[in-house]
Amino acid sequence: MTWSTIRSQDLPETGKRRGSNRTLLVSLGMVTLLCCLLAWGGYSWAQKDVVLRDGSQQQTLYTFQRTVGDLLTAEGIEIGPRDAVEPALDTVLKDGLEVIIARAVPVTILIEGDERQELTRAATVGELLNELNIVPDPSDLVRPDPASPVEKGLLVALVRVSEETVVQDVELPYGVSRRPAYNLENGKTSVITKGAPGLEKQSYKVVYHDGKEVERELISSTTVRKPKDKVILVGMVQTVSRGGEDLHFSRVVEARATAYTYTGNNTATGVPPGPGSVAVDPTVIPLGSKLYIDGYGYGKAMDIGRSIKGNRVDVFFPTRAEALRWGSRNVNVFVISE
Repeated sequence: MTWSTIRSQDLPETGKRRGSNRTLLVSLGMVTLLCCLLAWGGYSWAQKDVVLRDGSQQQTLYTFQRTVGDLLTAEGIEIGPRDAVEPALDTVLKDGLEVIIARAVPVTILIEGDERQELTRAATVGELLNELNIVPDPSDLVRPDPASPVEKGLLVALVRVSEETVVQDVELPYGVSRRPAYNLENGKTSVITKGAPGLEKQSYKVVYHDGKEVERELISSTTVRKPKDKVILVGMVQTVSRGGEDLHFSRVVEARATAYTYTGNNTATGVPPGPGSVAVDPTVIPLGSKLYIDGYGYGKAMDIGRSIKGNRVDVFFPTRAEALRWGSRNVNVFVISE
């Protein structure tokens, strides 16, 4: 048997084309796979995992954005004028980057009665005051304490404290001394020494909060002039002679005496007025008291009157002429002892 060699160029034309097509398909597959691998690698390289902390909230974002600012815009996150973002908005994002937003909170500042609203990112009250260039004096009061944390809606009050020494003249009241007088009728008094107030200089430490006095402390006092007591003699004599007769009385009232006559009305005690009827103020001389009135004689407290108040009496006369002759005069009214 004879073998012969068949060369490729001796093969039929159809066989050659079939082999070329297979090679082309393999090549195209390889190119496609390579493109997919490159695309996946590019996708994986372009996507970043970023941790976003906004106040107390934290989330992980998967983003293709380029910068921190682009990321916040894409997520619809607004940044206020006093808010802070770390890192800066133009920072290029990279995988694993942490973006922190520090939000400013509204607070109220009260200084010397003036109130204003502020936005702040300060952590403590002390930092807040420094941020606003407010420097309390050592004696000033800050509420709450400067070490207290700042929270939304916090009211911070700064009270300006000042003090001064005030010197003032103070009048010292005088006392009253009463002495018995055995040459003066009982119930009568006589001033023999007028009282005079003293004078004292007093020094006070006065503390002010926002200009208003809140504390006053006496720190020293000096007597410039001592007070002088008023001295009153008090009558002790209970017997007096009138018309050769000794009157025993419990007290004497120095009074202004007017006169009246018949009016057609009974007295306050229910009986018609008559000689010896006397209208009195019952808070000074009780109704029913037996009386002796200088210049008038004996009488009895029987009536009252709208104009008879205090040390005043109204004595009865049978006729209008007698009442007019009496007029109005100062008298001693002796209240007779029973």
